[in-house]
Amino acid sequence: MGRGVAYDDFEQYVRDTLAEATGYTCTKQYEVGKSGNRWKVDCVLLGDHDLRKGYVEVKETSRTSNRSTYINHMRRAYAEMGDFRQFDVPKAVVVADKWNTGGTDWNAMLDSIDCMLVDIDNIERFVAELDA
Repeated sequence: MGRGVAYDDFEQYVRDTLAEATGYTCTKQYEVGKSGNRWKVDCVLLGDHDLRKGYVEVKETSRTSNRSTYINHMRRAYAEMGDFRQFDVPKAVVVADKWNTGGTDWNAMLDSIDCMLVDIDNIERFVAELDA
C-alpha cells in the first residue's frame, strides 16, 4: 500500500502492519493519560503480560483532506499523545500522507512531546524506535 491508495479501514491497516512488523498485539483501547483523561487510543502496542510498548494515534488524512481538517486532526493528536508523556515508550501519529499546512511545524510540535509524525510509507521509522 502506498500513496494515493484508498484504504477501506486505514486504522485497522496500521494496526495489522504494526502487529506484523513487531510481533506485538495492537489493540484499540481506552487508556488514562497523565491528566486523568480517558483516551481511546487507536493502537496500543502490547508485549508480554500486556506491557505497553508503544502508543499510536492514526489520522486518515491525505492530500485530498481539507487543510483545516488536517490541522484539527494534528491538534487533537498532539493533545492525546502529550497526555501519555509520562510513559517511557515510543509514541507516533501515523497519517496516510504527511504534509505541510504552513505556519505550524507538526514534526517539531510532536517531537517536543517525544512523539514522531510518520506517514504510512515511512512507518518503519517508528518500528525501529520500538526495537531500540
